[in-house]
Amino acid sequence: MKKFVGLFALMLVAASAMADIQAPPRPGPTRKLGSGIAKVAFSSSYILDSIYTTNQNEGGTAAFTIGIVDGVSKTAYSTFFGAVETATFITPPYRAYHSKYEIPPSDLKNFW
Repeated sequence: MKKFVGLFALMLVAASAMADIQAPPRPGPTRKLGSGIAKVAFSSSYILDSIYTTNQNEGGTAAFTIGIVDGVSKTAYSTFFGAVETATFITPPYRAYHSKYEIPPSDLKNFW
């Protein structure tokens, strides 16, 4: 019975993953809210990632100094903008720009 329940749970996870891959994400408030929550929840991983990357590229001393500072700054940046996205999720993520002019102008397209 335990094997059946485990197999059934595995099939549910696989089915949901397949559905997510086949349906492209649509921009909107739900996606903006999810992005904001994810940025706040997982932003602390930047600290370890920056330390690891700096250690691989520049060595241990740089990882202990530059890696930590870089990771903390990325964490603060991501947490701040995640909180902003979460607080303003109901507003549109961008404003559409409709210009009456063609950019670049058609006579300059070859030289733009």
